[in-house]
Amino acid sequence: MAPGLGAPFDRRQTGGMMTRIAGKIALVLGGASGIGEAISRRFAAEGAQVIVADWDERRGEAVVRAIGAAARFFPMDVSDPAAWPRLDHDIRAREGRLDILANSAGVVRLGSIEDGTFDDLRFIQSVNSDAVFLACKFAIGLMKDTSRAASIVNILSDSAVRPNHHAAAYGASKGAAINLSRVVALHCAEKGYPIRCNAVLPGLIDTPMTRDVFAKVPDPEAAIRDLLARHFPMGRMGTADEVASAALFLASDEASYVTGAGLAVDGGRTAA
Repeated sequence: MAPGLGAPFDRRQTGGMMTRIAGKIALVLGGASGIGEAISRRFAAEGAQVIVADWDERRGEAVVRAIGAAARFFPMDVSDPAAWPRLDHDIRAREGRLDILANSAGVVRLGSIEDGTFDDLRFIQSVNSDAVFLACKFAIGLMKDTSRAASIVNILSDSAVRPNHHAAAYGASKGAAINLSRVVALHCAEKGYPIRCNAVLPGLIDTPMTRDVFAKVPDPEAAIRDLLARHFPMGRMGTADEVASAALFLASDEASYVTGAGLAVDGGRTAA
């Protein structure tokens, strides 16, 4: 990881299990790797029963084994509308309710408006914005008829508010998703549903997906250093655990008066 300001918080310093979301039923989409995996592990460590949903069955099952009895795996493609009724039936039959949705599924392809293709756009939109619509609609259906406080947390990107012209379709998809998050928050408040909806906007986070993107350039480490120097005041990449901490706050009752917000976890990029 590139050097920079503010060493990442190590939650092991807390000395043991915490219970900020104890007894909650949490669904983590894209929960088998990267930020989603960190959220799955963190939610379980904080007392939640976690449903890890992902298309990657091998990785998903491995994450669940590592977590233990506090987690189970559900295989699905979040962009497939037919998958959602199956998930709804599964959760109603097994847990009977849903308290937290953390939507961390996402994809990226680089390309300017001239270089990118319509197929790129449709693929990226199908996961990064269409699936957010499907997920929020699904979650509201499970959460609205309960007296329990519920929370939807969409893990998006700082590109939702500070797009990069080298990733046109990606920025467009995240911009759509943050506005959808706001629409969901307003709708639930207007209807009197006990549901908050917020977004987390990660910056450059050190994950396998980020490394895969930079692996396509001649000197990945030099490209990362250059990007950090030009756009990220703290001068380092973030960690998946740092994003998980933000998601945990928004998912917990500590954020009971927070809805429709976008919490940047980006080393200062959106402020620069």
